[in-house]
Amino acid sequence: MTRAQLAILPVLEGRKAERRIVNLAARLREPGASIIEVDIMNLSTDGFMAQTVELDVGTHVWLKLPGLEPQNCRVVWHEDGKAGFEFATPLHRATIELLVMAGRKGPPKNHFGPRAVR
Repeated sequence: MTRAQLAILPVLEGRKAERRIVNLAARLREPGASIIEVDIMNLSTDGFMAQTVELDVGTHVWLKLPGLEPQNCRVVWHEDGKAGFEFATPLHRATIELLVMAGRKGPPKNHFGPRAVR
């Protein structure tokens, strides 16, 4: 019996690496431009997808994630407020795992209302 891994998206045709579903706040900056706040939705060793303002395909940007040096990447697609980016230098798998673990948040308190009394 295999266990389902809901946080991992399979490697599909045309992709180089498996993607991890994340919810990470990050910053992007084009050289000579202002900083843009983004939400990273999935991440792999080779790139990521983020909700962001429209950026031209082919644009090179710097990605800043908490605890890492800025990463050079380029926009490979943009559609409906989301964009895909490719890292100039792939991240190490261990770096991905650290980002995934650091980005996990516990369940919200009182999500289902006050605790029932028996």
